[in-house]
Amino acid sequence: MIKRYNDFISESINQSHFNSDYDEFMKIYNTKIVPKLGEVKEVTNFMLDDVLTKIEQNNFNYHKGKLKDYRDDFSDSILSLDRFYGSSFSRLAGSDYNPDEDFDEMQKMLNRAGFTLDVIGKLFNPVVSIFLHQDFNNFVESGLDDKSGYIDMYLYKLNEKFNLNTTVWLGGYGWGDYLNDQPDEEYIIKYAYGYHKTKYGQMFLEQMKLSKEDFVDRAYEYLKDYLKENVYSRIYSDIKKMAQVGYASKITEIKLDINDYIIIDDDRFIIRYLEMCNDFNDETDNKYENTADPDWFKETILTNMRIFSHLNIQDTGEELIFND
Repeated sequence: MIKRYNDFISESINQSHFNSDYDEFMKIYNTKIVPKLGEVKEVTNFMLDDVLTKIEQNNFNYHKGKLKDYRDDFSDSILSLDRFYGSSFSRLAGSDYNPDEDFDEMQKMLNRAGFTLDVIGKLFNPVVSIFLHQDFNNFVESGLDDKSGYIDMYLYKLNEKFNLNTTVWLGGYGWGDYLNDQPDEEYIIKYAYGYHKTKYGQMFLEQMKLSKEDFVDRAYEYLKDYLKENVYSRIYSDIKKMAQVGYASKITEIKLDINDYIIIDDDRFIIRYLEMCNDFNDETDNKYENTADPDWFKETILTNMRIFSHLNIQDTGEELIFND
């Protein structure tokens, strides 16, 4: 790790050289170009021919090229951070890590490579972006998206800090769309990972314009369907496999509403497995006490709810309580 870190900082830029290139570029722009063309919004071919002398154009293009090199070096430095910060965003969202603290640590490493926030701000000055034909969005899409959760977070925070008007997708481009395209599955998964509690998860919800309360409310709605389709149906299926031939057909006729055994509060949900078991046995005339006992119901529920293992689970002997 130390060797890789030394390799990282050995690739640092010379800040005095950078500032000299940036200052000269902006000097030509402000003293030569703006007085004749006004603030430039778009660069077209030959637009500077009647504005700058040949020598001035060569000088301007030289410093512009150097700024492009610095941007490329900055991109490479961010990618190099993946050697130290390589976790997926979903893993970060289920952790207790702090994105603000992680950003500061990553920035400290980039500072040592010469890319201080002052340098970065100048690199993405709107004037520089216009003449390089590359705004921050293009910069991100040039190979920095879909790399790691830490890099997503870093770019997301940079965009906020410098107001660069770019959507930096946490988790990679289009990852947030899954919440809309597959809500029944994604709300359950993200709730189970605790997105509504962790700082990384809440950052994702903020990007999706979801409050913590709205997210939890929607997750609980999908939870009811999840329990019905993935838990209760499994109970039916497993008991049918263990039932005697000739009786299994009656089990398919049992109509118990899973919602009758679920209690949903603001920060927890409860499954009343003992009552569920007793009602099931009443429906089957208690003929399968070896397979349909409360412990078996409880274990079957827990086995099919491993996705919620991040939550605190309490067994009262009658209920399973899943707490945030």
